[in-house]
Amino acid sequence: MGSKIEIQMVITNEFGEFNGRKFIVTKEDYESIIKVAKGFYTNGSFDLTCEDGSFMVFAPDIVQKSILKIKKRIVEDVE
Repeated sequence: MGSKIEIQMVITNEFGEFNGRKFIVTKEDYESIIKVAKGFYTNGSFDLTCEDGSFMVFAPDIVQKSILKIKKRIVEDVE
């Protein structure tokens, strides 16, 4: 099977820190998310479902001034 990983996206910018909803992914899904995240600054706007269930859209000019952090925690390691 493989590892199950809990991830959470966090956006930090001049308006504050915005915590995305935590979710569980496979190792393969995590690697795909990291590949997409590398284009964070070039993909234009960015949307985020927050911990409290609210939904945010960051305009391209705000994305350019933001930091994307992806927190990772292994929750299950199956061989």
